[in-house]
Amino acid sequence: MRRRVRFIGLDQFRKRPERPAWVLIEEHLTEQIESSAIGLGERLPPERELAESFGVSRMTVRQALASLEARGLLERGVGRGTFVRRAKIEHDLMRVAGFSEVVERQGLAPGARVLSVDERLAPAAVARALVLEEGALVVRVERVRLGGGVPLALEDSWIPTDRFPGFTSHDLSGSLYALMRDEYGLEPVRAVERLEPVAARRHEARALEIAERAPLMLVERAASAADGSVVEFARDRWRGDRARFTIQVSARALTEA
Repeated sequence: MRRRVRFIGLDQFRKRPERPAWVLIEEHLTEQIESSAIGLGERLPPERELAESFGVSRMTVRQALASLEARGLLERGVGRGTFVRRAKIEHDLMRVAGFSEVVERQGLAPGARVLSVDERLAPAAVARALVLEEGALVVRVERVRLGGGVPLALEDSWIPTDRFPGFTSHDLSGSLYALMRDEYGLEPVRAVERLEPVAARRHEARALEIAERAPLMLVERAASAADGSVVEFARDRWRGDRARFTIQVSARALTEA
């Protein structure tokens, strides 16, 4: 039996006339989902029932649900209804972790679909990031990363050939960080990451099974081993509806900024 979802009514909206009703509905449903008052996989009442509960039009409810769907909190299907989706993948930016570790911590089986692997001369920007001479040999690995069978990210990794000889001869469908550790003793332990919101281009949307121009988070990373050598430069694109990034900031760090 579906648990009864507690809704706020029109009187609550009147207390905050400066905010659109659909925004308040979105915020309320977000709170219900994040507090597990509405559980994973649970079906929401029909739009008509929601509209009556909130005292608004179905169009207003539809706008709130569309926004929640775009954020990845709901999944809607014609004839199936509206369901709460699996929580977003949490990325702790205070620690260095590869894709496999990140999704495994959240109970999902990691997977990879290798798109291309080749050895080439490093472009100028890649050479600078890896602290190499321009034109040095690097391995480029492009993959679609899966969590629980769902495409979550596009990885574009550049690995210095001189530090990882024979890299392309290994199975590259698993964790590259584990391979670096187990075969070469050069596991990444530090990283500088830069985040930038971007829109999915056509080929990226196709690979990630999302709409063209859907939001992605571009994560540009230079990762270093314990000896200080830069062992990876990557540009990963995460689905905006399936990822969330967190960082812990102390008061001391704020005052020193």
